[in-house]
Amino acid sequence: MHTVLGLSSMVLLGLACTVMLNLLRHIHSWTQRRRIQLLILLLPLLGLGLGLAGLHHFLGRSCLAAAPPWDAHMQVALPLVMLSLVGGAVLWGTIRLVLLARVIRQQSLEADADLQQRVEELDKRLGTPRVRVRLCLLDRPIALMYGIKHPTLLLSTWMLEQLDQRELEAVLAHELQHAAQSDYLVGWLAAVLRDAFFYLPTSWTAYHQLHHEQELACDDSVVQVTRRPLALASALTKVWLHAVDGPPLQKSFARSLTGRNQAIDARIERLLATPPTLGKEPAGSSRSISQSMSLVFLTALVGAEVLNITITLYLMGCDPATLFGAFF
Repeated sequence: MHTVLGLSSMVLLGLACTVMLNLLRHIHSWTQRRRIQLLILLLPLLGLGLGLAGLHHFLGRSCLAAAPPWDAHMQVALPLVMLSLVGGAVLWGTIRLVLLARVIRQQSLEADADLQQRVEELDKRLGTPRVRVRLCLLDRPIALMYGIKHPTLLLSTWMLEQLDQRELEAVLAHELQHAAQSDYLVGWLAAVLRDAFFYLPTSWTAYHQLHHEQELACDDSVVQVTRRPLALASALTKVWLHAVDGPPLQKSFARSLTGRNQAIDARIERLLATPPTLGKEPAGSSRSISQSMSLVFLTALVGAEVLNITITLYLMGCDPATLFGAFF
């Protein structure tokens, strides 16, 4: 029964995350959608915390002593395995980040004064944080933002040679918007949470939605500021055509700008359509609605988990008051 309690808690958590993913269709603000997606990625930590708290309660209790050996072992193993997966995901994410920064530092140079000044002027115009610029001498399209404390923009010489002035400005503005939204940090955190709870389909769905919508939100911001959607669409088209005609390695570099696992042609068509609302979040109460949804689902999840624990403990012959009394 202890194993049933742990598995039922995971199922309950997965159902709550699934419902929240479905309700995202009613939220149109990029900011609010990102908060809900991050909440979905973070919710499994709540389940892990409950599992560790339950482990502290069950150890030494008579109800656990009466359980079959395999049940007792599973009750102890499940939260510990989950905790080790979280630790492994954090370690792997940190190693990946450090290796990326090291490779980029070794394979790139500080941008010349003219390019750095151009980016700084665009920073002031867009109201985005100041970023450093590094340049890599490669005949492949690369444009990405990375870093932790200090955001850094990496550009390849291909971008400077193949894009005209307006296209390059659109690409720079797009990457600066990533810095303004701290997407490089949010993306790292989302990847760690995805890897930590890889066994939950909702974690993968929320991660891919978040990653895809980061690109769309930056596209909208660029259009809103520059009023030139064709420039960004043209830059994306050049990058993608170069990747399609090149080897697989070039495709992976191109995705640093175009994004992974998303239909680039749909993105370009979206920019070419330029509806009046492009680049603007709809007015109204989407913020209050999303906050209310988050509060309601967190309350409902906690209430359902308390009910689940109470029923399971009664079936095991344990007094639920001994568990809840330890917290209150």
